[in-house]
Amino acid sequence: MEARTHPALMDPEVGLPNRLHFDLVHGYLFYAGERGLPFTVMMVSTGLGEGAPVEEVRRIGQHVQEVARTADVVTHLDNGRYLLLLSGTNSSGARVAADRVEGAIGDVVPGPISFGLATYDRAVKDPQTLVDSAGGALDAAEAAGGGVQFA
Repeated sequence: MEARTHPALMDPEVGLPNRLHFDLVHGYLFYAGERGLPFTVMMVSTGLGEGAPVEEVRRIGQHVQEVARTADVVTHLDNGRYLLLLSGTNSSGARVAADRVEGAIGDVVPGPISFGLATYDRAVKDPQTLVDSAGGALDAAEAAGGGVQFA
């Protein structure tokens, strides 16, 4: 069995890597960023609310996973929010990735799609701060009624 699909690193309900998987890979990439490897954290809101059926969360997650690259990590957070780790991706590439995700799920989500993007920068001192920045950008995108916001 490959390490990236080990049961301890997967969410069995949704069929995507779990948050532990995301955090492990993100931690490694964060320190690789200090050596020049670009990467971006993307948060996506699909308009699903609390208590959404697991089948719906799984279906949307599968659509997102299908357009993600093999090197990317797609994780379901909660309430129809997904967290992606885009390795080797600068802000321009992240915008292209957001367009791909929107194209893949635009016809299957119940609400407006919002994206928060935070690209690694040496000024960011720890991995969680980068995730929080993507979350803040997502909140701004949701407040604007959808679309893409950069941190």
